[in-house]
Amino acid sequence: MSHLEERMESDLNYIRQWVWKLGEDVEEALRNAKKVLVLRNPEMAYNVVLGDHPINRDSRECDRLCHTFIARYLPGAGALREMASTIRINVVLERIGDYAVTICREALQLEGPLPERFSIRIDSLADDAIEILSASRAAFREGNAERAIALMQAAKRMEGRMDGFYEELFAEDDRMDAHTMMAIFVVFNMFKRVADQAKNICDQTVYAVRGVAKIPKVYPILFLDQRGSGVGQLAAAIGRHSFPDSAQFTVATPGGSDSLNPELGEFLSKTGLPDTDLETEPLEALEHDLSNYIVLVSVNGRVSQYVHKVPFHTSALNWSIPNGADDAERYRMLRREIHELVTLLAGEQAERG
Repeated sequence: MSHLEERMESDLNYIRQWVWKLGEDVEEALRNAKKVLVLRNPEMAYNVVLGDHPINRDSRECDRLCHTFIARYLPGAGALREMASTIRINVVLERIGDYAVTICREALQLEGPLPERFSIRIDSLADDAIEILSASRAAFREGNAERAIALMQAAKRMEGRMDGFYEELFAEDDRMDAHTMMAIFVVFNMFKRVADQAKNICDQTVYAVRGVAKIPKVYPILFLDQRGSGVGQLAAAIGRHSFPDSAQFTVATPGGSDSLNPELGEFLSKTGLPDTDLETEPLEALEHDLSNYIVLVSVNGRVSQYVHKVPFHTSALNWSIPNGADDAERYRMLRREIHELVTLLAGEQAERG
């Protein structure tokens, strides 16, 4: 190894250690902010608030180190990707430090302890978020892309469990003072953002190791239809043909599953659309899993006819498909609607060429 290569490796390890120490300080601030929520200790809270200033300085220094490294060594692809990812992760960690400050400030505004059931939920959420953050930092340090991908899925599952918390909180509207409710909402959202930022660290790990800028998202979409209609099945066939890598399309009908009718099957065959695996799911079997879908689309009536309450993180759309339209007209209308929806979610490059 040449002298220049030795210097470059030494500087690279120095930056790695710097960003690791920055992450340790940020995690410690989060843990102390969690304690402040319970103890409401002003001294501890202000230590976290004032301790954010050294974190900000260290973050600025990390940024300087990374840019100096790039300018000095003009590194190859691997080291250059690592520096680019480190710069982005540095920003993530600085923001998480700000979240800890916000949590402490909100805790100081509380006139009494948090209601027990919300305190328990927030405590559990905080533990999960900090654990995912810590593991994501370790994955980046080790260059473990597989671990990073698994952690992104864990963070996504954690988000799915949060919907019930929002519902519980808003149900307390008449029994809880507005100030306490807002504080709970802000604190809960800050820990949720910690998990979101941990996913960003995982994204950067995959980029640094594999050169993949960002793992493409696949958007789950549920079509709601009446049995025997076939409109939802036609929509799913169009979506699966046009957007196989960008979205997942499922059809649900109330009252049980529904097989593909022969007339629609013949039309699909003529147009070259997939005609397999189009049996609808019983809506009753999916009622507890609706939060898994990013969009619910009614192609026959309105979403409210099928679903009592749309989950917090799910959107609902009503498409007007005339009952008297033939399959060709339905195809044209659905093709346009599906194209607009998926390109809105995934961008213009989502459609199969």
